[in-house]
Amino acid sequence: MLQKEKKAKAFHSGKSKSLSKKIISKMALIVVAVFLLTVLTSAMLAANSLIHVNREKLSAVAYENAFLVVNDIENAYGKVVGFAGSLRNISTLPPNEQRGAIDTALVGLLEEGDGFPTGFAYFEQNVIADANGQPYSVHGKDIAYESVVYPNEDKTGYVFEKHEDAFDNYEKDYYMQIKETKEPYIMDPYVYELMGKNIMMISIIAPLWNAEGQFFGVSGVDVGLDNMQENMLVSTDYDSAHLVALAEDGTILIDSANADKVGKTASEAGYSQMAEDAKEVQAMPEGENMNSNSVIKETTNFSSGKKGISVAIPLTVNDKTRWTLHLTVDTIEFYGPIIKDAGKLTLMVTLLGFILLIAVNSIIKRSLGPIRQIANGAARLEAGDLNIHIDIQSDDELGRLSQAFNHISATMSNYVEDISGLLSQMADNNMDITMRQKYIGDFIPIQVSIEKISQSLNDTLHQIVLSANEVSSSSDNVSSGAQVLSEGAAEQTSAIEQLAASIESLSKDVAANANDARTANITVSEVGRNIEESNKEMEQLIRAMSEISRSSVEIEKIVKAIEDIAEQTNLLSLNASVEASRAGVAGKGFAVVANEIRGLATRSAEAVNQTAALIATSQQAVKNGMGITDNTAKSLAAVVEGSETILSFMDKISSASQNQKNVLEELTKNVELIGKVVQSNSSYAQNSASTSVKLSHQSKRLHELVNRFRLKRM
Repeated sequence: MLQKEKKAKAFHSGKSKSLSKKIISKMALIVVAVFLLTVLTSAMLAANSLIHVNREKLSAVAYENAFLVVNDIENAYGKVVGFAGSLRNISTLPPNEQRGAIDTALVGLLEEGDGFPTGFAYFEQNVIADANGQPYSVHGKDIAYESVVYPNEDKTGYVFEKHEDAFDNYEKDYYMQIKETKEPYIMDPYVYELMGKNIMMISIIAPLWNAEGQFFGVSGVDVGLDNMQENMLVSTDYDSAHLVALAEDGTILIDSANADKVGKTASEAGYSQMAEDAKEVQAMPEGENMNSNSVIKETTNFSSGKKGISVAIPLTVNDKTRWTLHLTVDTIEFYGPIIKDAGKLTLMVTLLGFILLIAVNSIIKRSLGPIRQIANGAARLEAGDLNIHIDIQSDDELGRLSQAFNHISATMSNYVEDISGLLSQMADNNMDITMRQKYIGDFIPIQVSIEKISQSLNDTLHQIVLSANEVSSSSDNVSSGAQVLSEGAAEQTSAIEQLAASIESLSKDVAANANDARTANITVSEVGRNIEESNKEMEQLIRAMSEISRSSVEIEKIVKAIEDIAEQTNLLSLNASVEASRAGVAGKGFAVVANEIRGLATRSAEAVNQTAALIATSQQAVKNGMGITDNTAKSLAAVVEGSETILSFMDKISSASQNQKNVLEELTKNVELIGKVVQSNSSYAQNSASTSVKLSHQSKRLHELVNRFRLKRM
């Protein structure tokens, strides 16, 4: 809500503007935009239409020039065909008159033609008499006769070139094609030297028939393209027009800007784009209306070197030979009239738009006159003046708007008066109010809010009365309860002091027990370590007794070996004595030695027996000692295990005693805290008694204040 008010203040703090001016300016913008769009659309449509018309005009001019070219060629074509028909009766003439008749016919062909540079006739072998007027049946020599005639340099007479050995004509493509198809033939352009001058020309050739209808040669004329170029152009209304005709192979037939390029190919002359356009035109299908075929592109005008618009059309001669004609004009000259006409149209539409804008401005000003009255009324309403009346007698939107402002001011005045009266009653402590004004629209929440405020205040004050009664009643209970609590707190203090003394004595006894348990635990731990050391020494004694037992077994084996040696020695000494007795006197000394050895062996055997007896006794003693040692070790192990159990119990006793000591210390602290709490409760109880008295006085005061209000009955 606050943000909306800030936005409204910021809006109204700005400089005010006339609504009529705003509407006029916006309408002007709309009209200008519409007319600009209309102008642009009209200009574009007009330009497109004019471009289409100019392109059609360009194509029409190209076709007119193409018609001239085709007409010249077809005229020549017709004359050649007619000339061929006139030679049909040559075969019926006497042989000595045939050549003269041919010459006369050729001269007549050139004189009737439009500047044909050459006329000619080529005959089949041996169908024409020789120079003496004798036929082949007389002279018997093969003759391939040809006759060519052309004007002399002064144009006062004619020059004849006659040959009887023109056999190479029969092998030429055009000759063979005419002979095969029996149809006239138009030769592709070529350069021909005539009287020392190279002339670009085409040849139109027709077949010759004798009186019996048999083929007997060809005749035709050469058409100089330089003459054709001099006889054109049709007016194009373009100063920059450039007309070029191309043959099927791309040879330039006509060039209106540069005659020196005639005879060259388009690529050689720098007309590569024309060559591409010619291919595109020639690729078009042949329809019923060939004049509709054209290729129009933006290209370069080779005559002026500027950007241009080019149209390429087919140039068909006798429905067989397909050339192309190219007409190019400068882009500036092509689009100049279009831009001029579009500018005129734009200017006219702009003037109409300006006139319409003035008319709209006048109408809007007249229609929006009452808006000022409404704006003044709105300003007064904004300033807080609700007593406004706008007098506009109209049935349109402005009239309805003025009536709405009047109704708004009256309604808001009634609402403000009603709300002001209700708030005044509430300020006079009268909460028993009723809203009699009917609120509508977004004012309904205000009515609901005021009713809620009144009801809420009534409910709150009633609750305050009830709460004051309860406080008054409860304060007495609190006072008596505080007295009882104070007496009980004193008794609790005495009991807690006795409990603290008993706990302190018990704590001293538990501390002494904990110390004794810790000392006993240390002593038992020391005894346990000594028993463990004894057990380890006993294990070492057992290992030593085991070693003695193993050594006794080894000594017994050695004694057995000595006993065996003694027996062998005794046996050897006995054998020696026997041998000494056999030897007699010589063996007496040996017999003495043998006796000594036998005595030594006997003593050794006795010593061995004694040693064996001692060893057996020692082994038995070792066995008895090991048994005793094992029993002792087992007893020590049992003692060690028992000492560990005792040590575990002593640890538990010591730990439990320490825990008891700690618990008693905590209990002592808690008893002290309880004593402090009891003392605090006693103090609080005394304070509560004093506070309850004060609370009783305040509740009475609250009753007095609430009774000033006039409340609704509940």
